[in-house]
Amino acid sequence: MKPFDLDEFAVRVGALLRRRTGHKHPVYSHGELTLDPAAHEATKAGVSLNLVPREFALLQVLIEELSRVFRRSELEEKLYGWGEEEVGSNAIEVHVHSLRRKIDAEEIVTVRGVGYRLKRIG
Repeated sequence: MKPFDLDEFAVRVGALLRRRTGHKHPVYSHGELTLDPAAHEATKAGVSLNLVPREFALLQVLIEELSRVFRRSELEEKLYGWGEEEVGSNAIEVHVHSLRRKIDAEEIVTVRGVGYRLKRIG
């Protein structure tokens, strides 16, 4: 058996399942934020956000599970994977800071001593 990349395998299986069931990718929305992973588009109040891939991935992680607080280590794993590349000690903080500038600083909440989540609405 040849070695294979688990992420690529998961993507291929997902594509096969979507073709079989006709399932579309979900479009996420949270307040004025909208994220369409299939089209790789993010908007706030209808205005397109110019996000680099890691910012987009970070926003996707946060918007997919709104009630969760993500630890920095979890975000590193989701954004960088296992051992793909060396992650700087403050890489996640840099991405969070950059994303906050683009979507509004108050959209991403820091839970002291725990991690990050999107703000609650209502």
